[in-house]
Amino acid sequence: SNCKQAEELGGLYRAPAFQSLSEAIHHSNSNSPLDGVIISTPTPTHERLITEAANNNINIFTEKPVDETSAKIRKLFNAVRAQNVHLCCGFQRRFDDSYLSLYNTIHSGGIGTPLTASIFFGDHPVPSRQFLLQGGGNIISDCSAHDVDYIRWVLGDEVESVFAMGTSSDEELRDKNVIDNATMVMKFLKGTVVTLTLSRGANYGYDQRCEVFGTTGLASVRNIPEHATELSNDVGIHRPKWQHSFPQRFEVAFGKELDAFADTLLMDKPWPVKEEDCVAVQRVCDAALESCESGSVVNLFA
Repeated sequence: SNCKQAEELGGLYRAPAFQSLSEAIHHSNSNSPLDGVIISTPTPTHERLITEAANNNINIFTEKPVDETSAKIRKLFNAVRAQNVHLCCGFQRRFDDSYLSLYNTIHSGGIGTPLTASIFFGDHPVPSRQFLLQGGGNIISDCSAHDVDYIRWVLGDEVESVFAMGTSSDEELRDKNVIDNATMVMKFLKGTVVTLTLSRGANYGYDQRCEVFGTTGLASVRNIPEHATELSNDVGIHRPKWQHSFPQRFEVAFGKELDAFADTLLMDKPWPVKEEDCVAVQRVCDAALESCESGSVVNLFA
């Protein structure tokens, strides 16, 4: 159970485990007050947990998205502002060395003016059938936000329009209207066209790629293999699979996120992801879902 896992994790760091945020807050009020909470629970639980933390004057770090709609995101930011606490949303690509290097390359003029970008998100391992069928399955809702945030940040621009299409890889998912493969085409206000392809089924490892093509060059983020050993023999060249999943691929970035959260709490350093970023990303994801259902381009500034 989650309680058992919490006890095991707490034991590693000599920290108590609790069955709820309320229980943890009550315990801290009797001992030493909490400075912050880290929320990595399913999105439908975010509103309740963020509100409870804010009402107890506790700063908040939450994994993306802040909530399920842009209106709810606005509401939560207003709530934490009223309590004068921080609400920090985690978009981990901003903290990853490779993605940060690509950002710096483009912002230093390394490829001239960006014209197009191609992003591929291949999930691994495939989530459980229960997860896919019980609310977490739509890949646009669940997986597009990180790359949408990143490419907005890289381009310094907003998405003008979105066209999206999706498909289900088997009959059971199709019957339940669960999309586990999708493609989004985003047109930005300055003219850049970005294609984001998403899949649940990268059985060769966690496949995360991004390339941006410009007037004077091409900049790319490539995958990282499980190890650096390569075998060459009479039947071919053999290389390892890509890293297993997101905990391995973004381990360092997750650590840097938490360091930045600590800096925000202890030194009042500004959190790099703003309310407007969270709202803009959610509006793009919502537009992609609408496009997928209607079969039409959705304009965000109509």
